[in-house]
Amino acid sequence: MPLILGANTTDPVYEISNSLRFEESSDEYLYWLPTSNPTGGGQTFTFSFWYKPTASYATNQMIFGNADDDSDTRYGQIRHRTGASGALEFSFGDNQDGGWKFDLETSALLRDPAAWYHIICQSDTTNSTEGDRIKIYINGERVTSFGTENYPAQNYVSDFGANDIEQTVGGTRDTEGNYSAPFSGYLSDVYFIDGQALTPTSFGKTNTNGVWIPKKFSGSFGTNGYKLEFQQTGTSANSSGMGADTSGNDHHFTVVALDATSVTTDTPTNNFATLNPLSNSLQASYSEGNLNEACNDNYGVGATQAFANGKWYWEVKITAGDNNLVGIANSDEQHRFTTTFGINNYSITAYGVNGHIFREGSTVETSGVTYGANDIVGLAVDMDSGTRTVQFYKNGSSFGNAVTLPTNWGFTLPIIRKGGSSQTSSFNFGNPAFSISSSNSDANGYGSFEYSVPNGYFALCTKNLAEYG
Repeated sequence: MPLILGANTTDPVYEISNSLRFEESSDEYLYWLPTSNPTGGGQTFTFSFWYKPTASYATNQMIFGNADDDSDTRYGQIRHRTGASGALEFSFGDNQDGGWKFDLETSALLRDPAAWYHIICQSDTTNSTEGDRIKIYINGERVTSFGTENYPAQNYVSDFGANDIEQTVGGTRDTEGNYSAPFSGYLSDVYFIDGQALTPTSFGKTNTNGVWIPKKFSGSFGTNGYKLEFQQTGTSANSSGMGADTSGNDHHFTVVALDATSVTTDTPTNNFATLNPLSNSLQASYSEGNLNEACNDNYGVGATQAFANGKWYWEVKITAGDNNLVGIANSDEQHRFTTTFGINNYSITAYGVNGHIFREGSTVETSGVTYGANDIVGLAVDMDSGTRTVQFYKNGSSFGNAVTLPTNWGFTLPIIRKGGSSQTSSFNFGNPAFSISSSNSDANGYGSFEYSVPNGYFALCTKNLAEYG
């Protein structure tokens, strides 16, 4: 299936400005309690949303959920399945009436942490054809291959959108306030359409490059329908909150544990770089949308986006430890992140905590500028000049000379190499997972950085890559 914005595109599209980043370890979620009977009567409805996974499958990842009480007598869910390592499941169960009433679990796995996926989960149990009563679409295509495939009885009534049954985004919470199955990942442009079973063309289209992209929905929402755009940073259940409903129905969601840093501009129409857990899945742990990392001794991690041209800027906050190498690497060598490596046998150019600047195993400068916890290291990489270079910064001030990169490097990517088990850091490619005291964007208006972006350099995101990369 085609992935959203894996390649560069400048096609004019419906622009999505924000997403919401969830972290499972912090139990972050939104919830809303309907107080009216749904237009679709629990039979006919459509969920549409964009999702960027983090490849964390330690627990079941509940994207949407509802349950009627703490015994989970009746419960609905859209989730990633743990044992299936990324399969998507759309299901509804009733423990007092025979268990699962319907359950679709895809054979396809949503595991690409660099991609935005468009998901539609649709129900019309009034349909006389059993196999058409519930459907899943991914990036505009109907899913037809399932590991689990059970359809509801005709006219079956679920609790999706039901009166007095809480709807939860980022986990599941029952009517007694019990929360479970926390979620990690990014969600954007979330719709619940009450009373209609809609197809993907209501929410997206294929662009001239053959990529499925968003389209603004122009239909009706039904009594209990809503739209979540995540354009606000407030924590109250109103139009200024992160859970604001912009459909016109004012079904505003209550915010739990999320804060202003959870609202990002990493979206399906401008996909920002993150760290890539698939490059080193066994030797590092990741959090906050794959922006925070804790890597084992003598291992490294790399980013999801690489570049061969352009001028790029990003920041790395050192959160703990004092033995890091912050820099860039030849992306052809990324496979070596999965095994231990030393500075003398790896194609990296990096700034070390001892103030030394290294290139392919050799010290090219002894700057005397050291860094430690809470310092922010900046990198400005110039791939356009005749002599390709990287300039390092500490807390907004450049130091030393720009380092010339090896002439045989092609695609290059951001990395960090760890020299101790207690080393942790937080990457900011334009959507920081940490609070910043100022907000500086690049010349195109993209990104939010602690320090000023050097003139002519840009945040690492697909809009900039389409123009300069």
